[in-house]
Amino acid sequence: MYVASSFMMSPQQPLISIITVNYNGVSDTLELIDSLKQLSYTNWELIVVDNASEEDPKSKILAKLPNCKVLVLPENLGFAGGNNKGIEIAEGSYCFFVNNDTWIVDGCLETLVKTASELPNLGAISPKFQFYHDKGTIEFAGCTKINRLTARNGALHHGEKDTGITGLIKTHYAHGAGMLVPMDIIKKVGPMLDDYFLYYEEMDWCERIRRSGYDIYCQRDALIYHKESATVGKLNPLKTYYLNRNRIWFMLRNYPFPRNVTFLLFLCFISFPVNVLRFSINREWDHLKAYTKGVFWHLNHNLTY
Repeated sequence: MYVASSFMMSPQQPLISIITVNYNGVSDTLELIDSLKQLSYTNWELIVVDNASEEDPKSKILAKLPNCKVLVLPENLGFAGGNNKGIEIAEGSYCFFVNNDTWIVDGCLETLVKTASELPNLGAISPKFQFYHDKGTIEFAGCTKINRLTARNGALHHGEKDTGITGLIKTHYAHGAGMLVPMDIIKKVGPMLDDYFLYYEEMDWCERIRRSGYDIYCQRDALIYHKESATVGKLNPLKTYYLNRNRIWFMLRNYPFPRNVTFLLFLCFISFPVNVLRFSINREWDHLKAYTKGVFWHLNHNLTY
């Protein structure tokens, strides 16, 4: 737990376990710590889970924050698996899952915790996101439901200038780069599904939380700056593979047959041929290989949907 010397810790501040996953991004993680150390909310612990980075970041992290909990894993368990390891050693009343490529704006934690404490049916809550390198432009202020045909959704006000978009709204999914979840909810619903590895894990988790009778919110009076895709990059075959593999898996898990028939027809007769043609025309052979591997992965895995 970090307690800033310039602030008195309020007895009304519940302990927040801030969990972040590091993979070859220690400079981003150190910058995240800088943002945490300037917060007026003082009752938090930081848990950094390192996913088998090329360089062990533990010494650098502890030099920046000596009482940080640093868990160095022997293998890369992905975003979901790394966060789940953090949950195992978390002591807070809330877990705040946050990407290491973010800057937490002062007031964010107070606002999220206050809101959460006033919502008896809360399952998870995210703040508003702006782009780190384009502050004032919105990345996330809530989102739409998954389209049952295309298996895609959109972030509200994405790319718009923030002209005062504030207030609490219900949303279908929390943002995986920053979401506060009460520990009681995690104990009832269970952690994220490790096998997603990257992408769609938080959306699948939100579906499970909602099916358990809880609501998902976005509190747009709280703010985070996000560098976006700092770990895997914006154009990367790894991202192509997991996005497409997990999009299909998400639909099979959360919209079982026959509810997924329209999606499967769209996938087979429109989405798949269009993507194969696009990657081929652009000679993006690595992406083509990753895409087809992600789609056909489901033919070789007997999973419980």
